[in-house]
Amino acid sequence: MLSQIIPITRREWTRVLIYALLLAALTTAPYILGWASQGSDKVFSGFFYGTDDGSSYLGKMRLGAQGRWDFSLFYTAEKHDSAGLLFLPYIIPGQIVRLFMSDTDPRLTGTLLGVFHLMRVVFGVLLVTVMYRFIAAFLRSKRARLLALILATFGGGFGWLVLPFGSVPPEFYIPEGFTFQILFGLPHLALARAMLLTGLLLIMDSRTSRAGLAGICWLIVGLAVPFYLVIIYAIVGAWGLATWVRNRAFPTQLFIRCVVAGGITLPLFLYNVVIFTGNPAFAQWSAQNLLPSPPIVHYVLAYLPLAVLAFIGGRWAWRRAKLDMRYTLLIGWPLIVPILVYLPINVQRRMAEAVIVPLSILASAGVMLLAKRARKSYRKSWRRTSALVLLATLPVTLFLLLGGFLTALGSQPPTFHPAAEIAALNWLNEHAAPGEVVLGSFETGNIIPAYTNLRVYVGHGPETLYAVPKTRETERFFSGEMTADERTILYEQMRIRYVFYGQAERKIVPESTELPEWANDLTVIYTEGVYTIYERP
Repeated sequence: MLSQIIPITRREWTRVLIYALLLAALTTAPYILGWASQGSDKVFSGFFYGTDDGSSYLGKMRLGAQGRWDFSLFYTAEKHDSAGLLFLPYIIPGQIVRLFMSDTDPRLTGTLLGVFHLMRVVFGVLLVTVMYRFIAAFLRSKRARLLALILATFGGGFGWLVLPFGSVPPEFYIPEGFTFQILFGLPHLALARAMLLTGLLLIMDSRTSRAGLAGICWLIVGLAVPFYLVIIYAIVGAWGLATWVRNRAFPTQLFIRCVVAGGITLPLFLYNVVIFTGNPAFAQWSAQNLLPSPPIVHYVLAYLPLAVLAFIGGRWAWRRAKLDMRYTLLIGWPLIVPILVYLPINVQRRMAEAVIVPLSILASAGVMLLAKRARKSYRKSWRRTSALVLLATLPVTLFLLLGGFLTALGSQPPTFHPAAEIAALNWLNEHAAPGEVVLGSFETGNIIPAYTNLRVYVGHGPETLYAVPKTRETERFFSGEMTADERTILYEQMRIRYVFYGQAERKIVPESTELPEWANDLTVIYTEGVYTIYERP
């Protein structure tokens, strides 16, 4: 059976909303500093980490700004079929911006960046409030709920211990496994997680009609991040299995609700399977999107404080699950994740999506149990234990936030771009036909789709087909190692129309070379300072 979800008072919601807004302000402050650090010679990219992916998000918004609803790989030069229903959280805002400005307006990228961060704030606030609603479905104590929310939004662990060994803590690069990265810069993941949790909340309701609403929520998840549908299926499967084991009876009603909700998402899931297997370009893109899990010890360190407390809280959840099967979700979900993140697939670490939420609930319950067992007063013991938990779990996330402020002050690439480079790209966008292919270095190629309606030969790891050999070919081209015949083949096979020659490209050219040999093949159409744009006749 499922008991009624515990209500939240208006005063509680007010506190949660204030917390969410303060968190939004905190994660926005480094960006404000970044824009304040701009000058006549440098432009803030709008991103502090994953700047290559940030350019990709802007490129997807630009597709919408061009009036397109379908998605195609603008980071690769090969011809391929486009597909619909992909990256709509970015394409739709681009369509809205299109109503107010032209796609050749130099201000477009800045406007899209503003919309991106508005989405980050709005979806971040949504995620925080949904997480609290989800937490409140399990915890009655307001103190315990607030602690669980702080752990779910800020929580990390001892991942920083891998830094002296030249490794990066999981809390820094696995947003699926934590939350702060999502709030800091990944609005589509915030939307997806909010809808994933909302769907689970609706499944907890015994009314079958709510299962239909859960399916709609999960459709939004699939439109935001297609692969997350697989994660949802794994989560509800683990929930059902844990319920079966706990009650020694098949959970028929839970099964029916999950089948109804999952059935609504099945057409979208099958569509994505067809797209990412039947479209050769998308299949290759998917195959080279490698997101392996780190060594298991990294996960252990990152989750150790929460896991220890969650083990204590797990006994509490197991007892409650006898009468309320919602608590078996807190057991089955975290237990299956260590298996999921090491499945033989190319996106292993994505399988940890949102596991921080049940872990935080169980950890908060663990703190509650420890406080009750203490000899001193419960309130004093709760404060002391909570403080120790926060001391153990928050530092690595605060270090990530501090890194944002320091990066904003540093004003270094790729977080900042030379203003002259952006001026050259704006000129090219105004004078070139959309969809033409540009050859530049990998670094330049990454930002071209963010500032123009053009495609590039190379510029993004997963989204450039065969990016590694193409990067080598690009270096051969600019260093003058290619013969004239090889250059001609490259131009024709990849339909290259323009060559961008700026700071990054000049670093590849031998110092003794004044005018690269390949320049004789082309016509200069723009030159300003160290930036020159060539066109193939």
